[in-house]
Amino acid sequence: MESSSLLVHPPRVAAQPRIPSSVFEGLFVRGLEPNSELSRALEAEGYDRRCPEVDYPVQVWKRCVAIARDMAYGELSDADAYRILGRKLTQGFADTLIGRVTVVAIPMIGPARVVERLPRYLAMMGRPDLEVQLASVGERARRITIPDMHNRPEFIAGALEAALERAHVQPIVSVEERLIQGFRLLVRW
Repeated sequence: MESSSLLVHPPRVAAQPRIPSSVFEGLFVRGLEPNSELSRALEAEGYDRRCPEVDYPVQVWKRCVAIARDMAYGELSDADAYRILGRKLTQGFADTLIGRVTVVAIPMIGPARVVERLPRYLAMMGRPDLEVQLASVGERARRITIPDMHNRPEFIAGALEAALERAHVQPIVSVEERLIQGFRLLVRW
């Protein structure tokens, strides 16, 4: 019998995130209401809105978001296009079954708690792997470091802006720094 301490174990590879179909529905069905050309392009990348899977690999998500960026907002800069797509995600997700349950509390809890719940919201959107760091910058601002290499910072900024608007504030979310393993946002309201 071999000792388990002598066995060679392959290194553990972190599992790639999987994005729930409700997130795809939020952006690509309810947020963008895709035309037939965009629908065909999304199908070619692995997302068929007429026959959704339970969840999708993050790589499918990234390809579909990039296609939507090019097809829906090709005339805009990357920063502007991805910020709009982030806003569309939040607006569309709020119209999904899961989203309606989630956003009902936002006006009652206020902007500070919305920002504090960001890790929970990201987990619902298939990203429980993200260890978000929050730092208070006064009463009406937070610095947020998000170790996300799969989404553009402007995309998350736009999504957060739209969520905070549901808390009845006018947020300003700026990309403060791009890091090797993610980015840092400054959120003010």
